Amino acid sequence: MDPISKVNLERITNGIYAFTMTLMIRNVQTPIPGTITNDISLETYIGTTTLSVVDFIGAFIILGMFWLFYFQIFHRMKTVDSTFIYIHFLSLMFVVFMPFTQSFATQSETVSSANLPFQINYLILAILLLWAWHHARSHPALLEPELTGKEASFLAKKFLVPFGVAIFGIILLIAGAGYIDLFYLLPFVIIWLFFRNPPQEA
Repeated sequence: MDPISKVNLERITNGIYAFTMTLMIRNVQTPIPGTITNDISLETYIGTTTLSVVDFIGAFIILGMFWLFYFQIFHRMKTVDSTFIYIHFLSLMFVVFMPFTQSFATQSETVSSANLPFQINYLILAILLLWAWHHARSHPALLEPELTGKEASFLAKKFLVPFGVAIFGIILLIAGAGYIDLFYLLPFVIIWLFFRNPPQEA
Protein backbone atom coordinates (compact mmCIF):
# COMPACT_ATOMS: atom_id res chain seq x y z
CA MET A 1 0.00 0.00 0.00
CA ASP A 2 1.28 3.45 -0.90
CA PRO A 3 1.08 5.71 2.15
CA ILE A 4 -1.46 8.49 1.89
CA SER A 5 -0.18 12.04 2.00
CA LYS A 6 0.40 13.78 5.31
CA VAL A 7 -2.15 16.43 4.28
CA ASN A 8 -4.90 13.82 3.89
CA LEU A 9 -4.00 12.28 7.26
CA GLU A 10 -4.25 15.72 8.85
CA ARG A 11 -7.66 16.24 7.23
CA ILE A 12 -9.17 12.99 8.51
CA THR A 13 -7.66 13.71 11.94
CA ASN A 14 -9.35 17.10 12.03
CA GLY A 15 -12.65 15.58 10.95
CA ILE A 16 -12.67 12.76 13.49
CA TYR A 17 -11.59 14.96 16.39
CA ALA A 18 -14.15 17.64 15.50
CA PHE A 19 -16.96 15.06 15.16
CA THR A 20 -16.05 13.27 18.39
CA MET A 21 -15.64 16.44 20.44
CA THR A 22 -19.07 17.58 19.26
CA LEU A 23 -20.69 14.19 19.84
CA MET A 24 -19.65 14.13 23.50
CA ILE A 25 -22.18 16.83 24.35
CA ARG A 26 -24.87 14.15 23.91
CA ASN A 27 -23.87 12.80 27.33
CA VAL A 28 -25.29 16.00 28.85
CA GLN A 29 -29.01 15.35 29.19
CA THR A 30 -31.33 18.15 28.13
CA PRO A 31 -34.44 18.65 30.27
CA ILE A 32 -37.53 16.68 29.28
CA PRO A 33 -40.22 19.10 28.05
CA GLY A 34 -42.63 19.95 30.82
CA THR A 35 -40.41 18.77 33.70
CA ILE A 36 -39.07 22.20 34.65
CA THR A 37 -42.09 24.04 35.98
CA ASN A 38 -40.67 25.97 38.94
CA ASP A 39 -37.44 26.99 40.66
CA ILE A 40 -37.20 23.73 42.60
CA SER A 41 -37.37 21.57 39.47
CA LEU A 42 -34.81 23.84 37.80
CA GLU A 43 -32.43 23.47 40.75
CA THR A 44 -32.92 19.70 40.67
CA TYR A 45 -32.11 19.57 36.95
CA ILE A 46 -29.00 21.71 37.36
CA GLY A 47 -27.85 19.59 40.30
CA THR A 48 -28.23 16.33 38.39
CA THR A 49 -26.54 17.57 35.21
CA THR A 50 -23.62 19.53 36.67
CA LEU A 51 -21.43 16.42 36.89
CA SER A 52 -22.20 15.58 33.26
CA VAL A 53 -21.16 19.09 32.21
CA VAL A 54 -17.91 18.85 34.18
CA ASP A 55 -17.18 15.44 32.63
CA PHE A 56 -17.85 16.85 29.16
CA ILE A 57 -15.52 19.79 29.73
CA GLY A 58 -12.77 17.51 31.05
CA ALA A 59 -13.06 15.03 28.17
CA PHE A 60 -13.22 17.87 25.63
CA ILE A 61 -10.02 19.36 27.04
CA ILE A 62 -8.25 15.98 26.95
CA LEU A 63 -9.20 15.40 23.31
CA GLY A 64 -8.03 18.92 22.50
CA MET A 65 -4.69 18.09 24.11
CA PHE A 66 -4.23 14.94 22.00
CA TRP A 67 -5.24 16.82 18.85
CA LEU A 68 -2.66 19.50 19.62
CA PHE A 69 0.06 16.93 20.31
CA TYR A 70 -0.55 15.09 17.05
CA PHE A 71 -0.34 18.30 15.08
CA GLN A 72 2.92 19.10 16.84
CA ILE A 73 4.11 15.76 15.47
CA PHE A 74 2.73 16.45 11.98
CA HIS A 75 4.45 19.84 11.97
CA ARG A 76 7.80 18.09 12.40
CA MET A 77 7.22 15.39 9.79
CA LYS A 78 7.72 15.81 6.05
CA THR A 79 5.97 12.55 5.18
CA VAL A 80 4.34 9.47 6.71
CA ASP A 81 4.80 5.75 6.16
CA SER A 82 2.39 2.81 6.42
CA THR A 83 3.33 1.97 10.02
CA PHE A 84 2.73 5.52 11.19
CA ILE A 85 -0.64 5.53 9.41
CA TYR A 86 -1.65 2.27 11.12
CA ILE A 87 -0.65 3.61 14.54
CA HIS A 88 -2.50 6.84 13.92
CA PHE A 89 -5.66 5.14 12.69
CA LEU A 90 -5.62 2.95 15.78
CA SER A 91 -5.40 6.13 17.83
CA LEU A 92 -8.32 7.66 15.92
CA MET A 93 -10.39 4.57 16.66
CA PHE A 94 -9.88 5.11 20.40
CA VAL A 95 -10.69 8.79 19.96
CA VAL A 96 -14.08 7.74 18.58
CA PHE A 97 -14.53 5.50 21.64
CA MET A 98 -14.24 8.53 23.94
CA PRO A 99 -17.94 9.55 24.01
CA PHE A 100 -18.84 5.96 24.93
CA THR A 101 -16.31 5.59 27.74
CA GLN A 102 -16.95 9.14 28.95
CA SER A 103 -20.65 8.36 29.31
CA PHE A 104 -19.82 6.00 32.19
CA ALA A 105 -18.18 8.84 34.12
CA THR A 106 -21.56 10.46 34.78
CA GLN A 107 -22.28 7.55 37.14
CA SER A 108 -19.15 8.14 39.23
CA GLU A 109 -21.11 9.63 42.14
CA THR A 110 -22.84 6.29 42.76
CA VAL A 111 -20.38 3.84 41.17
CA SER A 112 -16.79 4.58 42.17
CA SER A 113 -15.28 2.59 39.29
CA ALA A 114 -17.40 4.29 36.61
CA ASN A 115 -14.46 6.50 35.61
CA LEU A 116 -12.26 3.47 34.89
CA PRO A 117 -13.32 2.87 31.23
CA PHE A 118 -12.55 6.48 30.39
CA GLN A 119 -9.20 6.38 32.18
CA ILE A 120 -8.24 3.19 30.31
CA ASN A 121 -9.25 4.86 27.03
CA TYR A 122 -7.11 7.85 28.04
CA LEU A 123 -4.17 5.55 28.81
CA ILE A 124 -4.41 3.78 25.45
CA LEU A 125 -4.42 7.13 23.63
CA ALA A 126 -1.35 8.19 25.61
CA ILE A 127 0.49 4.96 24.74
CA LEU A 128 -0.34 5.32 21.05
CA LEU A 129 0.89 8.92 21.08
CA LEU A 130 4.24 7.78 22.50
CA TRP A 131 4.40 4.95 19.98
CA ALA A 132 3.69 7.29 17.05
CA TRP A 133 6.43 9.73 18.06
CA HIS A 134 8.90 6.90 18.80
CA HIS A 135 8.27 5.47 15.34
CA ALA A 136 8.74 8.87 13.71
CA ARG A 137 12.00 9.50 15.61
CA SER A 138 13.27 6.03 14.71
CA HIS A 139 12.85 6.80 10.99
CA PRO A 140 14.65 10.09 10.27
CA ALA A 141 13.49 10.03 6.65
CA LEU A 142 10.00 10.89 7.93
CA LEU A 143 11.15 13.99 9.80
CA GLU A 144 11.86 17.52 8.72
CA PRO A 145 15.63 17.99 8.43
CA GLU A 146 15.43 21.13 10.59
CA LEU A 147 14.32 19.09 13.62
CA THR A 148 17.10 18.99 16.21
CA GLY A 149 17.83 16.18 18.63
CA LYS A 150 17.07 18.50 21.55
CA GLU A 151 13.64 19.36 20.18
CA ALA A 152 12.84 15.70 19.48
CA SER A 153 13.80 14.73 23.04
CA PHE A 154 11.82 17.67 24.43
CA LEU A 155 8.70 16.46 22.63
CA ALA A 156 9.26 12.87 23.77
CA LYS A 157 9.35 14.02 27.40
CA LYS A 158 6.32 16.28 26.85
CA PHE A 159 4.32 13.39 25.39
CA LEU A 160 5.04 11.35 28.53
CA VAL A 161 2.83 13.71 30.54
CA PRO A 162 -0.58 12.25 29.53
CA PHE A 163 0.79 8.73 29.98
CA GLY A 164 1.92 9.50 33.55
CA VAL A 165 -1.33 11.28 34.39
CA ALA A 166 -3.42 8.38 33.02
CA ILE A 167 -1.45 5.85 35.11
CA PHE A 168 -1.81 8.02 38.21
CA GLY A 169 -5.55 8.44 37.58
CA ILE A 170 -6.06 4.67 37.33
CA ILE A 171 -4.10 4.17 40.57
CA LEU A 172 -6.31 6.75 42.31
CA LEU A 173 -9.45 4.98 41.10
CA ILE A 174 -8.19 1.58 42.25
CA ALA A 175 -7.37 3.16 45.61
CA GLY A 176 -11.00 4.28 45.91
CA ALA A 177 -10.91 7.90 44.77
CA GLY A 178 -14.30 8.38 43.14
CA TYR A 179 -14.46 11.96 41.86
CA ILE A 180 -11.30 12.84 39.90
CA ASP A 181 -12.70 15.19 37.25
CA LEU A 182 -10.44 18.11 38.19
CA PHE A 183 -7.58 15.68 37.62
CA TYR A 184 -8.17 16.20 33.88
CA LEU A 185 -6.50 19.61 34.17
CA LEU A 186 -3.26 18.22 35.62
CA PRO A 187 -1.52 17.63 32.24
CA PHE A 188 -1.95 21.29 31.34
CA VAL A 189 -0.53 22.40 34.69
CA ILE A 190 2.52 20.16 34.21
CA ILE A 191 3.03 21.26 30.60
CA TRP A 192 2.67 24.93 31.56
CA LEU A 193 5.20 24.56 34.37
CA PHE A 194 7.83 22.45 32.62
CA PHE A 195 7.23 22.45 28.86
CA ARG A 196 6.17 25.97 27.99
CA ASN A 197 9.35 26.88 26.15
CA PRO A 198 10.96 24.50 23.64
CA PRO A 199 14.76 24.25 23.70
CA GLN A 200 16.55 27.04 21.92
CA GLU A 201 19.05 26.38 19.18
CA ALA A 202 22.66 26.70 20.28
